[in-house]
Amino acid sequence: MSDPVPDDDGVIIDHDPSEHPNILTNKANDGIFWNAFGYLWKMMEGNGYVIVIGAVITYYLYQRTVTYLEGKAASSGSGGVESRLSPEEQMNRMEAMRRARERLQAQVDTAAQEEAAKQRERDEQQRQEKIEDWERHKRGLGYKSKSSTAASKVSLKRDSFNPLAGHGAGGSGSYRPSRPSMNRGGG
Repeated sequence: MSDPVPDDDGVIIDHDPSEHPNILTNKANDGIFWNAFGYLWKMMEGNGYVIVIGAVITYYLYQRTVTYLEGKAASSGSGGVESRLSPEEQMNRMEAMRRARERLQAQVDTAAQEEAAKQRERDEQQRQEKIEDWERHKRGLGYKSKSSTAASKVSLKRDSFNPLAGHGAGGSGSYRPSRPSMNRGGG
């Protein structure tokens, strides 16, 4: 190394001016484009293989998607059965579908009419029963009992049912706790 060189102000400089020449460099921002380009260039230098593999996979997936969508478009709508039929056959099909719809609608209509007739009969029967009840009440015989005697005799539970016995009067479905084990540990 060289001897320290005194400066005009009495400051000692530790380096040799010939080692570090005064070169002016532009430290200003070169612009967004050049910064982005430099960033991309650094990524390509460091991870170029990853980018190339990603591009190949993306192209492969794109091709598969395009062929899938083309096949899907060909099988539906434009390439369907109707496009292969002549206009007369298409009209015949539409007419047959219209007749089938009318036939089904007629069946629904007749069923609805039958149900309406049954409902009118039930309403009329209930009306007659109410009239008979009122007539009986006017004669002093009282109203008809709302609860039928046959329904009260029917029991909904089984006689042999015991909730503590399990599934039945003594079946295999009864609960049995496991036997205590001596090797459980503890104190």
